[in-house]
Amino acid sequence: MKKIKFLGLLTAAALLASCSGDDDSVSRTDITLQSITLLPSLEENSQYEVWITSGGEDISLGKYRSLSNGQTFSAASSSVENASAFKISLEPGNDPSSDISNTVILSGSFNGNSADLTIANSIGNFSNASGIFTLWTPTDSDANNNQNGVYFLNPNNGNPQAGLNLPTLPAGWRYEGWVTVPNANNQLVNLSTGRFSSPTGRDETAAYSSQVNTAPQFPGEDFVNQSILGQLGFNLLPDLRLKKIFISVEPEPDNNYAEPFVIQPLINPRSTNSLYPTTQTMDLNTLSFPRGVVSR
Repeated sequence: MKKIKFLGLLTAAALLASCSGDDDSVSRTDITLQSITLLPSLEENSQYEVWITSGGEDISLGKYRSLSNGQTFSAASSSVENASAFKISLEPGNDPSSDISNTVILSGSFNGNSADLTIANSIGNFSNASGIFTLWTPTDSDANNNQNGVYFLNPNNGNPQAGLNLPTLPAGWRYEGWVTVPNANNQLVNLSTGRFSSPTGRDETAAYSSQVNTAPQFPGEDFVNQSILGQLGFNLLPDLRLKKIFISVEPEPDNNYAEPFVIQPLINPRSTNSLYPTTQTMDLNTLSFPRGVVSR
């Protein structure tokens, strides 16, 4: 009886050693985030997820509220050695899915043992982006308040044309127009002109506009609805002359609809006093683009 028990113990020990050997045989390799810029810390309802593409599959390296220089991620050595690309996505905070979302913010292919991460590889190439707008309030019948609205179009002598030249965004992203104006307490407030996917066609909202006239078929907004503006601390209609006017790229879904996301490809930091039909130009704002470098 004692002999049988002893043999049983030997068998169990051999099995444990075998299992331990299997675990130890899977070597792991670190990937280091050498540098990362302009990726803000996220709220509790969203998070970054880090991925490598290896063997045609996106492999998660973990979820994080923030990312920093020198941060390391670990995966099976074989997966890291064969990785062709590195990606950073935005994911819901309680995401039940193990798949990568459409909202990839930075990505890059490995060149040797490093990869440059840019929005050009994941969101779009903005090298040829440009924009113009006019200060205008076409949805009401007041010819003297054009300073209270903005439309991203070229009036073109009554035959309006698109004022924005922007790349088509992939699924998971939308454009949004913004103006930055002071309220009655002299606090700077970002007011949205609406989200859109194309420079032609109306944007998704007309919350501040009048209903007297039909809005043009282009993104923009009349800020003439005092009842709604009053809820945001405005006791006068916002004057958009000499104000910041810009376009952002927003994640979809967005964890913060009240504020613009960090990517702001077109900007006019201080509009002029000129009103409709005069147009004003926007500058390409590459300084707002996040970037990163990883090494393996």
